[in-house]
Amino acid sequence: MSRLENSAKNIVFSFGNTILASILGFISRTVFIHILGTDYLGLAGLLGNVLGFLSISELGIATAIGFSLYKPLAEKDYKVVSSLMSLYRKAYSIVGTIVLISGILLFFFLDFFIPVDQQPAGTDFAYFAFLANTVVSYFLAYKTTLISSDNQAFRLVPINMAVNTAQTVLQILVLALTRNYVVYLSVQIVCSIILMALQNIYITGKYSEVDFSSKDKLPSEKTAEIKRNVSGLIIAKIGDYLVNSTDNLIITKLVSLAATGIYSNYLLIRNMINGFIATLFNGITASMGNVVAVENDEKKLEIFDTVFFCAFLIYSIEATCFMSLYNLFIGDIWIGRNYTFSAGTVAVIVLNNYLTGLRIPLITMKGAAGKYLEDTWIPFGFAIVNLVASILLAKPFGVAGVFLGTIIGSLCTADWYRPFVIYRTVFHAPVKKYFRKYMVYLLLGIGYIALTYWLNAQIHLSNAYLLFLVRGIVSVSVPILLSCALFYRTTEFDAIKTLTIRLVRGTAARLHSRREDSNG
Repeated sequence: MSRLENSAKNIVFSFGNTILASILGFISRTVFIHILGTDYLGLAGLLGNVLGFLSISELGIATAIGFSLYKPLAEKDYKVVSSLMSLYRKAYSIVGTIVLISGILLFFFLDFFIPVDQQPAGTDFAYFAFLANTVVSYFLAYKTTLISSDNQAFRLVPINMAVNTAQTVLQILVLALTRNYVVYLSVQIVCSIILMALQNIYITGKYSEVDFSSKDKLPSEKTAEIKRNVSGLIIAKIGDYLVNSTDNLIITKLVSLAATGIYSNYLLIRNMINGFIATLFNGITASMGNVVAVENDEKKLEIFDTVFFCAFLIYSIEATCFMSLYNLFIGDIWIGRNYTFSAGTVAVIVLNNYLTGLRIPLITMKGAAGKYLEDTWIPFGFAIVNLVASILLAKPFGVAGVFLGTIIGSLCTADWYRPFVIYRTVFHAPVKKYFRKYMVYLLLGIGYIALTYWLNAQIHLSNAYLLFLVRGIVSVSVPILLSCALFYRTTEFDAIKTLTIRLVRGTAARLHSRREDSNG
């Protein structure tokens, strides 16, 4: 099966899984909010971030092992694959034990993160439930890296869909019958363990040639590569946590737990949509790793430019939709206006997400090329600026100030330095071209958001559902039409058009072939 076909399957299956998970998530969240309220929403988000700190213990082992697996999997060198996975298993057993001990110690500082007077009933149990789920994953979920590196992650989708559906149904029933958060979390833990166990069984059977308890030692060059990559990822892991997992901590500490709960609704929608987008980029990561290994610099840069344009187009459409539809959906259609932020706060949240989206191609190329050492200071520097700015701005500007701090952090660090690293070490090309594209995409994105928001503000309909539909059409149409008009002569636009036509024709041909086979 070709690289393109596997990437396409990963994308299609992941889309299906994300659609189902999103529908189930909305149903579950709606029941959760009406029965338990925003404090429990805030608690769930906060505990996920607090315990996310413990994931630093992982030190980037999964990323380093995943990168090292590309070549032996492609060459079907299962002896090296076995040695890598055996090393992975041993490392994760140690990490899981460290996380368990650290989590128990961290519990004694829980009151610092959540003031006692804001802790809802069951907070202590919730903490240990989240800790147990985190610890178990280190012992059961490590094999998923193997199937992902082999570009075969789509094969796990049926298992994920079945267990996630069962979990959501059971949790809704439990909430309706008991109205008890502890029982709700108990169902989540049991289903999570079952999911990881089933994934484990499937992967073990599929890769029967791999000995996950191999005693063979890795070649010295492979061991050196892993150590080099892990050393480069340690600071990145710490920085990534401080950048991505401290927003809820700061909001809870400096604003309120209820504000964290309200933000979690925006986060749910953002993560749902970003989940769809992530399947697109995750589906091509392994393929990009292959491109980096076999193609010349010019071809690598050409592919990157296409992915960069694709990111601009997708995330600009997402941003215009978020700005115009976030509060309309949450306040008038879903759960009520008491669960929404002001338009100014929403604008900052949307802009921060858009800037994150524009960084995705660089991060994808960095991972595909295994460039972990060249910019180790970026996540840490980003985190320091982010934390200081967010804390300073949270008091005067509330939730908006927290995300303004994140934007300042990204502009002062990652957004200007990482392009130098990728262009110098992967493409061996001048970086001026990137910054020109970046500025065009950034300004156009902001322009699209402002124009679409203004146009939608002129539309007034009494029916919220109809208003959502009309504003949604406007929000999607403006960036698409303007981008087509502005970029239709570029090589990036032509590449995306050609690829889309190939995929559509290929899918149609396969469907036609299957229809003829069934008729025959």
